[in-house]
Amino acid sequence: MPQISQLLESLLKVDGIQAAALIGTDGFVIEQKMNKPNIDMETVGAIVIGGLQSSESIGTELEVGKIEQSMVEYENGILLSRMLSDGNAILTIVAGQNAMLGNIRYQVGKMMPEIQKQLEN
Repeated sequence: MPQISQLLESLLKVDGIQAAALIGTDGFVIEQKMNKPNIDMETVGAIVIGGLQSSESIGTELEVGKIEQSMVEYENGILLSRMLSDGNAILTIVAGQNAMLGNIRYQVGKMMPEIQKQLEN
């Protein structure tokens, strides 16, 4: 059974992904892997938590349920954050502007059960 670091490493092989991190709900990085060394995932983790809390508030106000995934497209890249099913961690992906978003979402979805299983161990 692959470890979390191995699972994140395999995500880096997906075309366009520059960084992958598992972030606790406290904003601290549990594990991270990067192809682009100038990304400060500790700072990204803290900011992602704030953004997800705001999105959660919007969901409550609109009565549409809990947040499952957030994606923000920037001029030169994409930030995708997906909550684990137990809500105790967030998988965050940093991808380049030309990344195939559908493939990234597919690969992340495929990997989520294994990441969840590893966190429970």
